[in-house]
Amino acid sequence: MANDWGVFCSPGNEYVDKASWAESLCKMAGAGSYDSSAESVTWLQIMVSGLQWHFVVFLLALVLAFALGSLLGVIRTTPNKWLVRLGNSYVELFRNIPLIIQLFFWARVFPEFLPTSISAENGSAVAGAGYKQIVNTMPWVVAGLGIGLYHAARISEQVRAGIQAIPTGQWNAGFAMGMSRAQVYLYTILPVAFRTVWPTLTSEVMNLFKNTSVAFAIGVFNLYFYTKNMNEETSQDLVIMTVTTLVYLFFTYAIKFLMAIFEKRLAIPGLSMGGK
Repeated sequence: MANDWGVFCSPGNEYVDKASWAESLCKMAGAGSYDSSAESVTWLQIMVSGLQWHFVVFLLALVLAFALGSLLGVIRTTPNKWLVRLGNSYVELFRNIPLIIQLFFWARVFPEFLPTSISAENGSAVAGAGYKQIVNTMPWVVAGLGIGLYHAARISEQVRAGIQAIPTGQWNAGFAMGMSRAQVYLYTILPVAFRTVWPTLTSEVMNLFKNTSVAFAIGVFNLYFYTKNMNEETSQDLVIMTVTTLVYLFFTYAIKFLMAIFEKRLAIPGLSMGGK
């Protein structure tokens, strides 16, 4: 089959509300496969819809990963050995189980351990009925949770390394000013630690964006989900995978560019940033 680069303007088989911008774009492009009278939306619009859901999951996971990862990084550097063990156990558990397995656990296994409640669908008693309702109707929430918990373990390692790189003198200076340990962490240690490990955090954010693709496995209609469907429906594998690859490449490097801007804005004269 010949490669048809206008395949994105052909009618798709997914249920998405029609958008005039996609129709106008295909008219302007003059794609041979575009049919203005078709009731179905174009694959172009369907793929953009998938990209939007990709970003929803990505942003949710990013917020969770940074918040929990930072907390775990702090916990693992406290004098309390029990908190350190708790943090280390979390990291060892979540870092050493494949992400796809963790997603299936949160979507399919975890609900079975929840208390039994009445299902809104059929009125019968089901374990974790409310949670299963979320899995079925809002899988992006579960995907964001699973991906966020996975990357929190990885970010925790970097935050811990950044904290441990801080000279003892900064701790002593904070305590000498009458600060509590929590205040020293918040106002003295963490700001410097994040600046130190920012380049490695950049790599982690880029990895998180790419790993968000696996959310399709639990029912999230993201970019990869529609890429797979479009491949099956049109058999234009080369065209579709080339465009999808370029889309991922563009946004991954856009993230790298934005993180580099933040790195420059956060830079303190005289303080070397990690990776420099």
